[in-house]
Amino acid sequence: QYPQDDDLPSQYRIDDYIKNSGFQHGHILPQTERTFSYDANKQTNYMTNMQPQYGQFNGYDDKDNSHTGLWLLMENKVQKLANNLGSTDTLFICKGGTIQEGQVLMKIKDKMIVPKYFFMAVLKKSSTGYHAFGFWAPHLSEYVSANVDLKQYAMSIDELEKKTGLDFFCNLPDDVEKSVESKFYPLYFGF
Repeated sequence: QYPQDDDLPSQYRIDDYIKNSGFQHGHILPQTERTFSYDANKQTNYMTNMQPQYGQFNGYDDKDNSHTGLWLLMENKVQKLANNLGSTDTLFICKGGTIQEGQVLMKIKDKMIVPKYFFMAVLKKSSTGYHAFGFWAPHLSEYVSANVDLKQYAMSIDELEKKTGLDFFCNLPDDVEKSVESKFYPLYFGF
């Protein structure tokens, strides 16, 4: 069901440790966002695009429409931003889960890391310049309210970089990167 990524050298490939672990195959790039071709859609099912996630974190409560997964709500927020882009706008998104010491929930079969936190870094380029924000979410094993205020999980890219140890959007000119990553305008993104 989950094909091997041919671009990953065989010595780095792992078996499907997520299966029967109590976690789901959490797509980092959702399958629904790559529907323009069969090959592009197939690539979203590679294990290299997945991290173990609780079903309640990345799914919805089919018994109660008032509760859903926090990660799913965040992905829906970013998808809504993407759907409202102008014809010359571009949205850049970096997503993943934490794997560094102190930010690991557990390991499956002592090999597959289950992140304690998941993150998104979002950069919008438009005619008015660049704007950005980050999401930082604890990997929850329960649903949240479907109308939870996502602003409590949003922050500047600088704050997200401190939490993750990653340098997002490093290809921007230094002065632009410094300005964009230090600010977060909640109203600009509809928070």
